[in-house]
Amino acid sequence: MKKLWIIAAAGLLIACGEPGEKQTGESEKEQTAENKQQEKQSAGEDEVTFPYHDGAEFDASEALSVEEFNQKLDAFSGDSMRVTVTADISAACKKKGCWMKLELPEDQNAHITFKDYGFFVPKDSQGHNMLVNGMAFIEETDVETLKHYAEDAGESEADIAKITEPELNYRFIATGAKAVK
Repeated sequence: MKKLWIIAAAGLLIACGEPGEKQTGESEKEQTAENKQQEKQSAGEDEVTFPYHDGAEFDASEALSVEEFNQKLDAFSGDSMRVTVTADISAACKKKGCWMKLELPEDQNAHITFKDYGFFVPKDSQGHNMLVNGMAFIEETDVETLKHYAEDAGESEADIAKITEPELNYRFIATGAKAVK
C-alpha cells in the first residue's frame, strides 16, 4: 500500500512539473486575436489584418470610399450587397470589440458586426481607419438593442435613457477587416 502512495505522489510531481516552469501546449495556443494584434502594432506593422471568418481574401483596390459607399446605400433597393469600404471608425465596443461604427457623410454611420462572431477588433479602434469587407444592408434596430450598443460604447445613463424609438440603420456584417494606419 505504501508503494502505491509513493508511485502516485511521484506521478503527480512529474505531471505538474517544476514551480514556475512554463507550460506548453494548449495555454500557448489560446493567445487571443487581440494580443496578436497588439504584438503586430508594437512591431511597427502598417496594417493589421483581422482573421477572415470565411477564409476569403478581399481586394483592397476594389474598396469604395465613404462617399461612394453612401451613394450605393442611397440607391440600394435589394436585400443586401457585397462591398468593400474604407472609412474611419467612429465608435467600437469597449467591452469586447465585437462591433464598430464607420463614419458616413451627413452624420450617418454604418453599424458593423462580424460574421458569426468570427473575429473582433481592438477595443480602442475609435478614430482609426478601417478597410472592411462583407454584406451591407438596411435594418430597423429596436430600442433594447440600441440601448445595449450605447452601453457597450460607454455612453452615460442619461444618454441611454434618451433612446426611446427604434431606428432605421445601415448595417454591415463583415467577413474581414484590415486596420490601416
